[in-house]
Amino acid sequence: MKIHNILIINIIPLFFFVFNICVIAQSEDDICLIETREYPGKDFYMWDGLYAAKNGEVYTGLITEGVSANFYVYSPSRDANILLYDLADFLDERGKGIRTSGKIHNKPVEDDKGNIYFVPLNNGSGPRSIDYTSWKGGHWMKYCPKTGDLENLGLVDNGIGCYPLTIDTKREYLYGVGFTGYFYRFDINKRITKNFGRVANWDICRDIFCDDQGNVYGCFPVGRMWKYDVRQEKIIDLSLQLPYDPTIYPTQLINPMIDRTCDWRAIEWDPLEKVAYGVTCGSGSILFRYDPHEGPEGKITALERMCDSKFLESGRKDIPYSTLAFALDSNNKKIYFVPSAREYAVNEYVETYGNEQLHHLIMYDIKAEKRIDLGILQTGDGRKVFGCEAASVDPDGTLYICGQVEVSNPERATSFIGEIPVSLQLIIYHPN
Repeated sequence: MKIHNILIINIIPLFFFVFNICVIAQSEDDICLIETREYPGKDFYMWDGLYAAKNGEVYTGLITEGVSANFYVYSPSRDANILLYDLADFLDERGKGIRTSGKIHNKPVEDDKGNIYFVPLNNGSGPRSIDYTSWKGGHWMKYCPKTGDLENLGLVDNGIGCYPLTIDTKREYLYGVGFTGYFYRFDINKRITKNFGRVANWDICRDIFCDDQGNVYGCFPVGRMWKYDVRQEKIIDLSLQLPYDPTIYPTQLINPMIDRTCDWRAIEWDPLEKVAYGVTCGSGSILFRYDPHEGPEGKITALERMCDSKFLESGRKDIPYSTLAFALDSNNKKIYFVPSAREYAVNEYVETYGNEQLHHLIMYDIKAEKRIDLGILQTGDGRKVFGCEAASVDPDGTLYICGQVEVSNPERATSFIGEIPVSLQLIIYHPN
């Protein structure tokens, strides 16, 4: 289905939108063939920490909560994932009886010189016997692919690491939102961090973006947007409303007060079209376009529901919240998304990982304005994919995804889904 040029005003519920059926869905038996590459470690989880760089290499931040985050690179020329740095070791946190940097929860960003930046965090992970305030805090990290050196540029804030991260390459600023909802700017050259105050309480959006003028945007409940105006150096709450359906169940019925259904889950800036494309966290994973240059605050247009095809049936409310496996191919005008296929849980909190349902790759053709279900993610030797939480497209249009993949050797597994051994792997999709 397609929603044509709808300006979202205030809190108009999604069920008032006019739908026009134009979904291309493949059958349940259609297979989307992929390749996979294992990581050398045995990390358990990851969220959003995947970036395909301009040099063709792919950087991944994987997570073992309470132990360390590991930073990897996949080099197509060597066709292997290589461990670059163990963050707890690099930051000299290991073996000191303190909480460690156990997460990289942001998509790394790149400057005009090819340097890669990210910020680790702890988010309270680690043994309860160790004081959670013992963690020093997240650091602005810079990796230079030319030398292979990782550099600690300085502390974000005491005990605070960042969820989302973005970069203004022209002014050479990094921007991030900390675990407690404060908005930070880091001057890469002067190495100065400035705190602009709180932009969110719960829940903090997991992605922010910087437009072509240097302004930064994020979201906060209920489906609202904030803007950092670079000229005024000021945070402004916009009156725009993200598309969402308030009748769809909260992401956690066990605790509906902690609900991210109304906010965006992932968003990316298109430098060619000079608009942003994002997907809402709930309400059927609504794909939308935001043009910051149209009107006084910009314009939001709802485009398509990107949830798993089985949830497209009219009237279903048990739609799982969106994953972070969202990627924009601006050159080829395509958007990729791996939605969660898990069944809705009423009495427990469930993540994408550990789900026995088969997962599909969904593509939205921007030119044709069509959603296409590319089929079940599966390797040539029949191994299945069971949940993804990051995606990125490299300059030649190859799609990289990170998710749980069935392994042939159970000794390489980090967990089991039923009786199927799985591990986090880099998934490679070459568009036809």
